[in-house]
Amino acid sequence: MVDLLVLVRHGKAEPKGPEGDLARELTPDGVAALEEAYPRIFATLEPVGELELWSSPAARAERTAEVAADALGVDPMDIVVHESLYEQDEDGFVSELSCVDGGTVVAVGHVPFMRNMVERLCGEDAPFGKGTVAAIDFPTGRLAAGQARLLWLREA
Repeated sequence: MVDLLVLVRHGKAEPKGPEGDLARELTPDGVAALEEAYPRIFATLEPVGELELWSSPAARAERTAEVAADALGVDPMDIVVHESLYEQDEDGFVSELSCVDGGTVVAVGHVPFMRNMVERLCGEDAPFGKGTVAAIDFPTGRLAAGQARLLWLREA
């Protein structure tokens, strides 16, 4: 099971166009805001064990994950796409987390999923603006509802 979970909401994205929702990219201002904020935000992260970087398959989430990878010193080629993050499949996501053999997972996705996961795991209502990052640990060693602890929440 994962030891430390870091939830990340994608940055400011373009409006939906004819290519559909999955193709929406970050705006240039959205990229710039993340490139400015993430080195500072992720400098406070103390990963536990191996670090895995997961992303929704949406272009805006994948680009956000690339900026996070740069700030974390992770190869962007190591980003793993998880459909559960786009589909907002909470049970599927928790199941995927339970298969992780310890360590840290940084997961980039969308709202309301990110906000819902903080509430489900920690029992807290957390605002999740664009680019927001939340770190969660599991002191009980369980992924059960209300068993995790929100360590910090930082806005980009």
